[in-house]
Amino acid sequence: MVWTVNVWAVLVASVVYFVLGALWYMALGKPWMAALGMTEKDLEGGSDPRMFAINFLLDVVAVFTVAVVLANATLTGWTGGASLGALLGIGIWFALMSVTFMFEGRKPALFLIDGGYHVLALTLAGAILGAWPPG
Repeated sequence: MVWTVNVWAVLVASVVYFVLGALWYMALGKPWMAALGMTEKDLEGGSDPRMFAINFLLDVVAVFTVAVVLANATLTGWTGGASLGALLGIGIWFALMSVTFMFEGRKPALFLIDGGYHVLALTLAGAILGAWPPG
């Protein structure tokens, strides 16, 4: 297995993943909170900044994984990377988390919001990685 990846592409794609999350949940915050049964009052204390640091590190892990899979695939260019990201997002993340969410009794709106974010983010990350191959 090839483990050579473009570190800069992984970092840029990770930043895009993270920023997309901020934009996504700002835009869909109210339906997301409703699906969780939360209110704005529940969030008044704010979030622990360590959560955002851990979130970013986990984004790097996910993007690095896509980069390694892409380095070992026959896919090339931004379209190949995007299609791989979408496949991993839908075929692994969305499928498996949907099972978890169903058994946890979570509302379908929640896994559509969360799953939509990760599928889109992995697709964009794959496109960046494909357009900016190791070298």
